[in-house]
Amino acid sequence: MKLSKLAIGIVALGIGAFLTSCGGEEPSDINTVEVDTTAEDELDADLFESPDEDYHLPSPLQVASIFKKSGLEYNSDATSDVSNASNHTEELKQMLNFGVYSADMAYCVLNEQANEGRKFLTAITDLAGEIGMEAVFENEDLMRRFDANLEDKDSIEILMIEIHERTEEYMEENDMQHTSAIHFAGAWTEGMYLGVYDFENNQNKDGVGAQLTEQMAILGNIIKGLKDPRNSGTELEWVISDLEHIQTTFDGFDSVNAFYEDESAEELTLQDNEFEELGSLIKDLRAKITEG
Repeated sequence: MKLSKLAIGIVALGIGAFLTSCGGEEPSDINTVEVDTTAEDELDADLFESPDEDYHLPSPLQVASIFKKSGLEYNSDATSDVSNASNHTEELKQMLNFGVYSADMAYCVLNEQANEGRKFLTAITDLAGEIGMEAVFENEDLMRRFDANLEDKDSIEILMIEIHERTEEYMEENDMQHTSAIHFAGAWTEGMYLGVYDFENNQNKDGVGAQLTEQMAILGNIIKGLKDPRNSGTELEWVISDLEHIQTTFDGFDSVNAFYEDESAEELTLQDNEFEELGSLIKDLRAKITEG
């Protein structure tokens, strides 16, 4: 089963072109995802074709913007506890939570909660120092510009894009591109968790539920990236195992199988019990990643 047949929820280049939020008059116990099979080739071309190629991953800001456009509402209780940042002493946890806090910062910024976002920027900066990426954030101008533009959402977003670009440039210059898959595994898990939290706690959840399903399209490629031989020795086995379990569970859903068996199907619909099972697995993995 190729998840790339699903509408692409996250695409490294031109992400917005492939997003379709669903609406209509579907019953409250089902959620519909539009399908765009024309994006299949671009997904395959851009993401994790082989361990020898660079990894092209979307930024946490792009991830958060998908859910924001789908109606995700801000809730301060949903984000990871920033006070736990110093409790992450293992390198793998530091790298994963670098991604988690990056997703949380984007979530805050897009919801015009820049003061909260600043807390996550501080945590990201501290973790960068722990994982050998302090050079990305050593310029004090970053924090000064963040503080100077707290009330200017567009400027903060531009600053976040710059941080992401600096991070990618630094990893490329230091032959660390393979570790971006680890950072993104944390960001993807947190993004999915924020979506699950909203889906479970807000009535207007159809669009968010659709995006949760669409983001499953990238999971196989994340797993490929984590399995890059250059990541050996990072003790990623439990992360890979949990992500593979999420993927195989999703692939085994009756609604997913029915969709692929029906060549004329244009929409994938998950039942509430399937969303609940998917959400439970996401929450379990997120707890493992964020626990200090």
